[in-house]
Amino acid sequence: MAVFPQGLTQLDARCNAGERRVLHQLKRCLEDDYLVWHDIPIGPRARQPDFVILSPRWGVLLLEVKDWRRSTLGAATRDAVELNTPRGRVTQPHPLRQARDVTMELAHLMQTDPALVHGEGPFRGRLLFPYGWGVVMSGLRRADVQQAGQHGDFDELFPPARTLLRDELEDHVPAADFQTRLWGMFTVSYPHTLTLPQRDRIRWHLFPDVRLSTQATLDLGENDGDSTALLPSLLQVMDLQQEQVARTLGEGHRVIHGAAGSGKTMILIFRAQFLAAVAKPEQPILVMCFNRTLATRIEALLRQRGVDERVQVRTFHSWCQDMVRSYQLAVPPGLQGDDYFQALAQVLQRAVDNGRVPGGQYSALLIDEAHDFEDAWLAMASRMVSPATRSLLVLYDDAQSIYQKQRRKFSFASVGIEARGRTSVLRLNYRNTAEVLALAVQCAQHLLLPDAANTPLPSPVCTSLTAAAAPVESGEGTDDKMQRVSPASAGRRGPLPVLLLTRNATEEAQDIALRLTAAHADGLPLQDMAVLCRTRTQMRPIAQALNAAGLPVQSMAHQAFRAFDWNASAVKLVTLHSAKGLEFSWVCIAGLQGWPLPGESLDDALRLLYVGMTRATQQLLLSAHGPVQGHVLVQRVQAALHDVAVRFAKAG
Repeated sequence: MAVFPQGLTQLDARCNAGERRVLHQLKRCLEDDYLVWHDIPIGPRARQPDFVILSPRWGVLLLEVKDWRRSTLGAATRDAVELNTPRGRVTQPHPLRQARDVTMELAHLMQTDPALVHGEGPFRGRLLFPYGWGVVMSGLRRADVQQAGQHGDFDELFPPARTLLRDELEDHVPAADFQTRLWGMFTVSYPHTLTLPQRDRIRWHLFPDVRLSTQATLDLGENDGDSTALLPSLLQVMDLQQEQVARTLGEGHRVIHGAAGSGKTMILIFRAQFLAAVAKPEQPILVMCFNRTLATRIEALLRQRGVDERVQVRTFHSWCQDMVRSYQLAVPPGLQGDDYFQALAQVLQRAVDNGRVPGGQYSALLIDEAHDFEDAWLAMASRMVSPATRSLLVLYDDAQSIYQKQRRKFSFASVGIEARGRTSVLRLNYRNTAEVLALAVQCAQHLLLPDAANTPLPSPVCTSLTAAAAPVESGEGTDDKMQRVSPASAGRRGPLPVLLLTRNATEEAQDIALRLTAAHADGLPLQDMAVLCRTRTQMRPIAQALNAAGLPVQSMAHQAFRAFDWNASAVKLVTLHSAKGLEFSWVCIAGLQGWPLPGESLDDALRLLYVGMTRATQQLLLSAHGPVQGHVLVQRVQAALHDVAVRFAKAG
């Protein structure tokens, strides 16, 4: 059966009678390497053909469906059709002309992508794959046209090669015959099977709403409407599982457990964009997270997609401050730092409990990285969702919970989140290379699933459209509880991570500067490189070494993090906690000899290390200085690096 990223049940409910016949036939006759979408905006003009079909063997096909009857049809030309309706005669665009215009627009657009055209040979400059268009007259049989004496005229205006009639939607029609009719609608036919990356590039061009933005593009200005200015890559388009989750999210409370780099935040962006399009102006939507960096990133992505301030983005504590000011709540004076934030949350919680701050203020609430929230915060936040919509989305990954002082086990129901039967699990990691992810998992194996140590060597997972579109997992009976998700690699390869050991902090900083200089000389932009440190104090010698090497630096040791210019050509020096939610092509995690900090457990240090490692999209360097023999964390990294190197060497 074909794959329907919008969900087959949802499509069946939204189709009209004629479209439902077509949907049923596509479901019955197409194999599982076909992808089918219904009535969603495509291309730069957001036009909406009734069906879009993508086949790795045949290319892209657009279908318009009309449920017109013989008595409905009047005079027609190649551009327009007159219809006899209860309200009189009306003129509509010819459906074949509609489908052709959209298809040609998309073909011209995709021909600007070098990865989708032939570079040489007789088809040089033409698309790698065929494309086509057609119309389905689901209310007309061939006998209806012949009885009306319009056989010749009808075939002239609705050529049989591009027109399906009701006869061809019957259950007795062999699947192979139906597919042959679809293939006849393509402009040309030549052998080429699309690879998965090529398929994703086509999806990038077809559906702007599944495009992702990398961190480097967050603050870029407009590109003058040129949608090909940033061509797609593996990291810039949702995979099919992400798209299915994003498009099929229904009402009610929903929980998504997702591994690091699995696209949880982008699903939240997609959902917020959809809700903003259908919400009334007086119904605000709230996106909430713990980390200020992540809040800034989410807001930038939403504004980049044209979502206005109807969607508010706040950290939990900035939202608490908004509520305290709006309802004139008294917070004990003289408090600073964590004491102030703790008091802020407690004051607001009491006000919500006694009704001074009313619940149900938001038509929808979306919580990213909910693992960083305390139980009481989640309970309070869940009460802010309007009971009329019950639209609550919670994204969670316990392995990245770096702010919880005590590990917890709880059910979502205990904090007012009713997610039983509405929980999805995302395991595929798209951010990191297989090598980086393997090391992160090896170091933090006991923080993930019990069998994480025996996880097979990460390799390309999606070898077919069927595998890529595998249904999301749901833990029936247990999905109300916190789950630990062991990530699986999407198979992107890169260099093995490196552990750098030096005699002192100065030598460590100088070696880091040398490696950064070499990476920049190889063409990597400075803004795509970051050094992550446990404390700001560790940054000072590194910043000095980078400046001495002529490398511009933005460091949290010298300026407020919120003042960073993310587009500036400068290496970023960031604390591990502040790096949460960010990603860089080249990452160094420095000063491992200083972990764990006094009063910090090894598990807490490993959890933070896991988060730091998974910030690297391509290359990862780890460093330590001084005597490290017997240092538990450094030895753990050394052993993990050795195991990962052996496993990859055996795999070739």
